[in-house]
Parts: sequence; C-alpha cells; structure tokens
Amino acid sequence: MTQKRWEKMIETIQRKWQQWKKGPLMVWILIILTCGVFLGMTLTGLLQGQGLDGSYNSYILIQYGALFRPLVLLQHEYWRLVSPIFVHIGLTHLILNMFTLYFLGRQLELLLGHFRFLAIYLLTGVMGNLFSLAFANPNALSAGASTSLFGLFGIYVTLGQVYKQFPQIQAMSKQMLLLIVLNLLFALPTNLFGGSIDLYGHIGGVIGGLALGLVVSSPLLEKVYPVKSIRNPHIRIIGGMIFIFFIVVTIAYTFKKFGLS
Repeated sequence: MTQKRWEKMIETIQRKWQQWKKGPLMVWILIILTCGVFLGMTLTGLLQGQGLDGSYNSYILIQYGALFRPLVLLQHEYWRLVSPIFVHIGLTHLILNMFTLYFLGRQLELLLGHFRFLAIYLLTGVMGNLFSLAFANPNALSAGASTSLFGLFGIYVTLGQVYKQFPQIQAMSKQMLLLIVLNLLFALPTNLFGGSIDLYGHIGGVIGGLALGLVVSSPLLEKVYPVKSIRNPHIRIIGGMIFIFFIVVTIAYTFKKFGLS
C-alpha cells in the first residue's frame, strides 16, 4: 500500500470516527451491551436445555445480574444495583426498551453530551433499583432498563423548566410528563394485583431524573441562548442534595426494614 493510499485510509477512518462522536455514541454502546447480555442469557439457556427461553429462567437471570434482594443485602453484591439495567426478561421486554432508548436517548445525548448522558442513564437506573430494593416484593427478581428510561423522562421534564426559551424542549417536556403519568397510572393496578411491572423502580428513576435535571446543563442549547439559571450553583447544589437525600433515605430504610442496621 502506497503512502498516499495509507494516508487517505487514515483520513477516512478519522472522519468516520468524528461522525460517530457527534452522533448518539453512548446510546449505541448501551444498546450493544444490553443486546449482548440478552444474547448471552439466550445461549446459556440453550446450553442448559431451556430452548430460547433462557431470559425467563430465574437462575440465569440471577447469574447475569438481575436484582435479587437477598444477594444484595446478605451477600453484599451491591453491583446488582447497576447490572439489572442491562438484563431483560424476554425478547419483547428487550425490544421495547431498546427502541425507547434509541428514539429518546439519541436526542438527549445530543443535548447533554456523551458522558453527561451516560452518567444520567446509570445514576437514575441505580436510583430506580434502590427504590425497588426498598419497597418492592422482597422475593421478586427485578431487571430491565426501565429505571434508567424513566430517569430520562424525568430529565426532559426538568429541562423543559430550565430551558423555557426553546419551544421544542417545552413540547418534549410536556409529552414526557404525560407519558410518566400514564405509565404510572397503568402500572399501579397491575402492581397492586401482583403484576410484573416494577412500579417502584419507575418512580425512583423519575425522581432521580427530575433531581439530576437541575444539576446538568446542555452545552448545545447554551451555545444558542445562554441560560443563567442553570449556571446558578445553588440550583445545582439543591438538585444534587435532593438526589443524595433519596439515595441515603432508601438505603437507610432498606437496612432498617430488614434488620440489618
């Protein structure tokens, strides 16, 4: 390969990488990781004679990181507050959440930036899993990206209050608020009668998103129209304190409730 062709190939790779960096990079990484976990669960099920239903098997779910209270509290497997975000029960569950992540996350990642988006996704997922740990059925397995997705809904609602100068953000904020209310109303009767929807995980995710929406800013929007309120350190401190408050309260309540304090 000649020097000129080699330089052209390097230039093409660099250009493609810059295009990827400007796109929803973290969204694609999260989707690939989540689908990879699901594929692993399915293959494990096949090897164990479960057919294609490995993601429905309780032992396989636990093996791949589903939230199971006894293992968190008694075996101190605290990493299970993060891992359930990437574990899904059934193909329908996976497809629904990944489509939601793609269509919602690609725009939010553009607004917040790659690493802010990733931090929000993981932190709100942890908040949701803490709520599930504290208030849901003690013997239930919990898994899915819904805790993080509801956190993204919550972020949009808060951003709509911060960036009032942008009609598009305002419209999206109202849509997300309506979506949160409808989903929680739908999940409430299902949860009361022993359904599989993790209502408490969703609530925790929303609270995390609403609080962190006060902490983060959107560099993209502020290039167009500087917003002083989000730069106010007091607002950011309040948002961070609300988030930490709910983290501490849920942990303390969980340990006290199960006699581990």
